Amino acid sequence: MTRPDLKDAVLEAAEAIVVEAGAGHLTLDAVAERAGISKGGLMYNFRTKEALLDAMISRLIEQFDELRQKVRRKLPAGSSALLVEIKTLMELSESNSRLSCAMVAVNAFQPGLLKRFRDDMQNRLLSEIAAPGDFERATALYFAAFGLHVHELLNVPILTRKQMKSVFKELMRMAGEGGKRPG
Repeated sequence: MTRPDLKDAVLEAAEAIVVEAGAGHLTLDAVAERAGISKGGLMYNFRTKEALLDAMISRLIEQFDELRQKVRRKLPAGSSALLVEIKTLMELSESNSRLSCAMVAVNAFQPGLLKRFRDDMQNRLLSEIAAPGDFERATALYFAAFGLHVHELLNVPILTRKQMKSVFKELMRMAGEGGKRPG
């Protein structure tokens, strides 16, 4: 296994542990066992749990950006950044993606590591999603979509999948009514 493949396998193992057993069960020993490597092999790539958590957040940001770009390419040219973001969150929720479980793990063990993710989200919200003159409306729609995604992430079954999809579609419809801006 090449080094990048090993790192991916370790990150996938860490994500699987968080999803299946909860963030409290994320230990270096558990990750090494799940990835099928020795703890020494794990620590060669991730010297500490903090390094592993930091890599999980980096992967989250990278994969979220990749998904956002895919969504942007599927939507009509000129679709707003708000519409792109809502559709991206919907696709994450529909795919049962383990992508966001990194947030849960990092928040449980090293919440300070979320600063980079939080700064990225805040910058995107303020510079792309919520345009001046539309700040409150766009922000409300964005946080409604983000809340639906977190609802799914935390496995708080308030809505059925069908209801969630319906609400996401309504949020996208509402976002589309705000006019089209480059995004």
